[in-house]
Amino acid sequence: MWLAILLVGAGVYGTTVLGAPASNQPDPQPDQLVAPAGADSYIWPYTSRSRSTADRTLALNVVVHGEPEQVHRIFVDRKDANWTAADPNVTADISPWRPAHGSVRYTYLTTAKNETGRWVPAEYQLAVGNYFGQQTHIRAYPSASRNWTALQAHTEYWDWFRVRHTVTGVAPATQFVEEDLRDEPFVAEVSRIQHGHTGGGSAGWWTVVKLGPALLLAAGAGPLTSRQLSVRDAAIVVGLLGLVLGVRAFGLAAEAVFPGVNPKLFVAVGYPVLAVGPPLLVSALATDRPALRVSVLAAVGLLTATGLDLTFVGVVHVPDRIVFHRMTVAAALGIVAFGTARDDRHIVGGGLSAWVIALAAPLAGVL
Repeated sequence: MWLAILLVGAGVYGTTVLGAPASNQPDPQPDQLVAPAGADSYIWPYTSRSRSTADRTLALNVVVHGEPEQVHRIFVDRKDANWTAADPNVTADISPWRPAHGSVRYTYLTTAKNETGRWVPAEYQLAVGNYFGQQTHIRAYPSASRNWTALQAHTEYWDWFRVRHTVTGVAPATQFVEEDLRDEPFVAEVSRIQHGHTGGGSAGWWTVVKLGPALLLAAGAGPLTSRQLSVRDAAIVVGLLGLVLGVRAFGLAAEAVFPGVNPKLFVAVGYPVLAVGPPLLVSALATDRPALRVSVLAAVGLLTATGLDLTFVGVVHVPDRIVFHRMTVAAALGIVAFGTARDDRHIVGGGLSAWVIALAAPLAGVL
């Protein structure tokens, strides 16, 4: 009997005391925060049962670069590409991942290493396998900068004696995710990077996934046909068409109604609308929208508008330098939309600078 009690006590001790982290600080210290290569925000590389490092559980082990909705899509929405799956029993073109339920686990995010951050729960959970059998389970934590997502992936099985899932490993789940994504057309690179923070089932490594052009093209075309296209998304394209074609119509109408007036007076009215209107429109409509989506909509909308404008006045052969200029202007507007959606003043400033330079070049005789 005493032997049994000692064995039970040792088991409880091993699953509580030995599994607990050494730190009792509620928030992680700056030197405990890490950022993937090229990232501009930081994360505590573990999860916790509470909003405290004292309840640390498992290590974050996968980082996927991309907007949160892109990252979510590569796991759950694969029907529009030539997908493959790590599980050989899963039919091609159908993702093996399904929504999952699990206990709340938190991690700590911050935009800068020495700034106060916040504890956040997983934005979503996914799994492959059987709930009452064995499964690979992931929790997803989009970064504070919303351009990469950290995943905590682990293998687990349902333990009827504990009436809960028991984690069996972190490394096997990392390998499973790598195999699931490595050969997909939307993945440009899968690598492993050492961040140096061990514990929680990790030796201080995480897998880094970089998305490639296939996904970007799909993400760019998708918003134009998706049922999720909002009124504000559509208004970006419609508004740009209205501005560009409206200025053209204004000039033609003004010339017809007032033939004796110096045309430069009409230019003084129409050009400011064309110069200021698109950035203002995009800034108003791109706020709190998916950044890549509104960026594509803004660029495509302006290119479409300028193309229709040339067609409207009967231009058939467009010089290459004009095509290049219109593409440059559209790209600048796309950057403004992207920065607005991200609420990043530096990106918006860069886009506006490019917009001004692109418009000023013809005025200065450069184009």
